[in-house]
Amino acid sequence: MAEDDASESTSEIPAVAASTASTPPKQLALGRAHGCSLDPGISGILCWGDNSKGQSKVPTLVSPRAVDAGGDVTCAIASDRVRCWGDNSRKQLNVPTNLSRVTHVAVGDAHVCAATSAGVVRCWGDNTAGQTTVPEGLRDVKALDAGARHTCALTTTGVRCWGDNARGQLTVPALAAPTQLAVGGSHACAIDGGKVVCWGGDDPAIVSGVPQVTDATAIGAGASHACVVSPSGVQCWGDPAATDLKPRDLTFTQQVAVGGGGGLAHACARHQQGVACWGDDSLKQTRYDGAPLHLLYRSASEINAPAPFIWSILMDLDKYPEWNPYTVGMQSTKKVGDPMNMKVKMSPLLTIDQTEHIRVMDDVKFKACWGINTTTPNLNSGERCQWLEPLPNGGTRYITEDLIEGTLNPLVTVLFGNAVRDGFNDVAVALKKRAESLYRP
Repeated sequence: MAEDDASESTSEIPAVAASTASTPPKQLALGRAHGCSLDPGISGILCWGDNSKGQSKVPTLVSPRAVDAGGDVTCAIASDRVRCWGDNSRKQLNVPTNLSRVTHVAVGDAHVCAATSAGVVRCWGDNTAGQTTVPEGLRDVKALDAGARHTCALTTTGVRCWGDNARGQLTVPALAAPTQLAVGGSHACAIDGGKVVCWGGDDPAIVSGVPQVTDATAIGAGASHACVVSPSGVQCWGDPAATDLKPRDLTFTQQVAVGGGGGLAHACARHQQGVACWGDDSLKQTRYDGAPLHLLYRSASEINAPAPFIWSILMDLDKYPEWNPYTVGMQSTKKVGDPMNMKVKMSPLLTIDQTEHIRVMDDVKFKACWGINTTTPNLNSGERCQWLEPLPNGGTRYITEDLIEGTLNPLVTVLFGNAVRDGFNDVAVALKKRAESLYRP
């Protein structure tokens, strides 16, 4: 995502469409240039992006409860059986007829594997590298994932991999207590005691470039890059062409999925309010195709003042009305979980009282988020975050995002969409003027 470097200007990312439900989808899965989401309570399975092989055309499914994608193929578990659609050049759509009570499904470039409640693992499709030849004695599968031409299973006794080993992707390192598994390209990764461990091909620094996190909660791997979720956000590494397009700063991210292949790379994150995707969009693979019940507004500006000084202005809540054109009043203890009481000027004739609760307040990373939790979608449900990024020249980039949810959002977009976007830019400009007028180096 590009940001304007002009000192007096701001940049904005357009709204991102998300789930047709009042909550995010339950699962994301990405292939070479397409993606799919699962929301069993509302819309079932939704796919978007490349459909050249029929991989995004979802068939009629009964009670879908899991989905996976790889290459140009998509598979789902529906009514305890596997259904696949898309490319069938390697017979990867030929699901064994006697395969039932399926608990896990994993799709590689041209092969598919599934595990059943009885502990049996069956694979089909391309077997040129042994990727469908299941090791003997494989039982108690807790997770299953597939790369280009290899497959890995997380069991009660650890991780086992089979298939192509040209890059050492079957050589699983010592793991103490792996809890999640992500397999992509010619590599594989696991979350082990909160840390990320990867093995296999390292051409785009997949193995050597692992982030040093100790509290990882979710992980995803694609053809040439990988991403991990931790309380500090989403971090990606590997192919610079993919990771230079940094993900949006999303708190409460629950899952990250990574796709790609044939020089393409993209990723999507499932977070509290919906779905956000980034990376290559040549086949519309980052355009999550849900209804616009979730909107993301974003603005950024560069300020000629250091981050700690700007942070002191943002934390001086009583003085917001002196510089913020849309805040008439702001009161809070600034403690996580406590209320933040605001008087917000929506228009020259409309001022509303609004109470939200602080979710993040980090004086070290210069980041604050607040929002409303609700089980019933409404106009005010969502989350706002603002944070500071110190720049090499001594200045600071100020970024603010508003991720809102509600059944009235389509109407709000028509009536107030331009005003909301203008408002975010106005606030960024106002903060810039305030900080630069007060700062004395």
